[in-house]
Amino acid sequence: MPDLIDIPPVYLPYESQEPFKECLVCGCDLTSGNKDYFVEKAIKNHVEYGVKDVVFEYAMCTDCAETMQKSMSQESQQNMQNYFLEHQGFMTKIQKYQMGEGESVDEILSKCSISNESTERMEEYMIFGHFRGDKMVASTMPYIIGGAAMDEISELLSNQTLGEMNDFMGQYFGGPTELKDLWKGKPVFF
Repeated sequence: MPDLIDIPPVYLPYESQEPFKECLVCGCDLTSGNKDYFVEKAIKNHVEYGVKDVVFEYAMCTDCAETMQKSMSQESQQNMQNYFLEHQGFMTKIQKYQMGEGESVDEILSKCSISNESTERMEEYMIFGHFRGDKMVASTMPYIIGGAAMDEISELLSNQTLGEMNDFMGQYFGGPTELKDLWKGKPVFF
């Protein structure tokens, strides 16, 4: 498997359809390819109308992601680690992907990585990926977490961690109350 592949269009910013240019938190340049970064997007799927909306999207450099991860409580980190370990299907997918034996990126991005529910049927989901410049880092499996799995994970997070995540959302994605309510208490992954 090549180390870097073209970025699947779903990971490009909705407005520009070009790779993210800077880290949301520190503003560092992401275009040079000197610093890896992660992209997270929250999608609201209006199944009955066949329309998907991007609720929020951002890129975060690995340094800021590491800092944010360290701000999570030990309890939350342990609970999340246990959750993913308990979902062996997810862990097996990652192992197969890293060995070059897993599903294609298109297959991975068509369903929840935990439940296997199709994105076409999910009302909400989040997508995650690892990037360098204008390429996706192919050795790291991209993944999708559906609304039901997000709810399960959010139940495992400490009040401290939920507060930090809500503060992050408020700082960078203020906006209409209905959007804040939609994602309040949902995990922000990095």
